[in-house]
Amino acid sequence: MEKINFNIEHIDPLGQGVSKKDQIAFIEKTLPGEEGSAVVYRKAKGVVFGKLISPQNLTVKSPDRIEPECSHFYECRGCQYLHTNYKTELKFKTDSLHRMFDKLLPESVEIKTHSAKNRFGYRNRVQIHYNLEKDEFGLISSHFEHLINASECLLPSGIVSNAVSNLYKNNRWKDIVKNNAAKEGYIEVYLQAGETDPEISVNKPYAEGGFTQVNDVMGKVLTDLVTLLYNKYLIKISEPIVMDIFGGNGNLSKSFETSRIKIYDRYSSIKSTNKSNKEFINIDLYKKDPVNRLRKSLNKGTTLIPDLIIFDPPRAGVKYIESYLNYFIAEFIFYISCDPSTLKRDTLKIIDKYDILEMHLIDLFPGTRHYETLIVFKKN
Repeated sequence: MEKINFNIEHIDPLGQGVSKKDQIAFIEKTLPGEEGSAVVYRKAKGVVFGKLISPQNLTVKSPDRIEPECSHFYECRGCQYLHTNYKTELKFKTDSLHRMFDKLLPESVEIKTHSAKNRFGYRNRVQIHYNLEKDEFGLISSHFEHLINASECLLPSGIVSNAVSNLYKNNRWKDIVKNNAAKEGYIEVYLQAGETDPEISVNKPYAEGGFTQVNDVMGKVLTDLVTLLYNKYLIKISEPIVMDIFGGNGNLSKSFETSRIKIYDRYSSIKSTNKSNKEFINIDLYKKDPVNRLRKSLNKGTTLIPDLIIFDPPRAGVKYIESYLNYFIAEFIFYISCDPSTLKRDTLKIIDKYDILEMHLIDLFPGTRHYETLIVFKKN
């Protein structure tokens, strides 16, 4: 088992400590200023990836290190920050985002961070893996050695957590998957908005029952923020035209009562009505040339130019973003992203024609390296 000595300088966007002691190395479960040894699990292009097996392998500990509340923290890949307090976690996330966008942000723009109400018990959706041949059911460990008991996870809400625990009783999970042809796969336990009984699906696409944010409380913080920004920048425009791209069921734009809204997504389950100011267009935005289809949805006798475009794509970002920017010259763009790296890639293309007015970090996923970022762009 190969080991590497490290000296952590800062935390990267994936929640890993970055060391440049002898060579560039990324070490999981570490903090800035810490020194010690880690087990190497991968090498690629001269870069080493390692994991801290235990705090006992540290020769220098950070004063910010705490005992994780979860006993599985050092073996589970789900959380990255439970070895420090929440205030420090937010600082790591904000510093990492600022480091990534430092050369793109105007001096007048500061990142506004919106902290979570609860660090635990917030998830309304959890995916649990099974392997019938190994007789295992649980969460995937950091490097796939085994599955971890999911009933002990601290992130799911009380209702979802109870449903997960019930799957372990008398191996009920086996009864659920026994008619499924796959010898290994996953069960998803999720709670739909307004419901009190969780749903269970087996080997179905993510959010097969309809997409919802995994954190209801912080999801509302995000939608309220979008509404606040809409009122701030578009309130003086009479009947603004809004294109809500990757809009799902229109959750982000639901409070835009004075606007005309076109909502585009392949997963939308809502049908448009004549009485609504919203029109739902079902379209796969990752297939070739989606912009041409979007153009047709606006050009019905009269050419309509959107006042606002909302982008809320999956982690892959906006495909063909140049085509959107070349054709739809909206006054404002609100871009919401769960992946800062693809957000930066797309931002580099947007700032050719737009200025950045605001940047927000909304912590929908406490304890983990994930968060949502919202950037407000204005046509320059």
